Amino acid sequence: MSCRTGWEIKSSNVMQRIIAGAKEEFPLMDVAEKLESKEAFFKALGDETRLKIMTLLWFEDLCMCEIVDGLSGASSTISHHLKIMEKGKLIKSRREGKFTVYSLDKEKLAPLISYLKEGDLNV
Repeated sequence: MSCRTGWEIKSSNVMQRIIAGAKEEFPLMDVAEKLESKEAFFKALGDETRLKIMTLLWFEDLCMCEIVDGLSGASSTISHHLKIMEKGKLIKSRREGKFTVYSLDKEKLAPLISYLKEGDLNV
């Protein structure tokens, strides 16, 4: 079977081999929990505000009110983004008195930082 562009549609047998190869190369494809964890990680990176929060936390641990002040955003919006970032395990939170302080998992993000610093991701 082919379409107007000349592309040959792969048969079900060929697709089964491709799927088997993908599962072998990317074992997480077969484990829903791991796939959800990776999805949450990339979702946490997939927003301009969350990337800005990440760059602030790269320099110093901050409480939400400091992040709100630094980004001139609404606290409800920043809170929403922080929850997504926590779910994606980009950040961790800890209580210090009446404040919740957020810190970045720098070890996990270190390989990506050069892409952010360059400005041109080339990805």
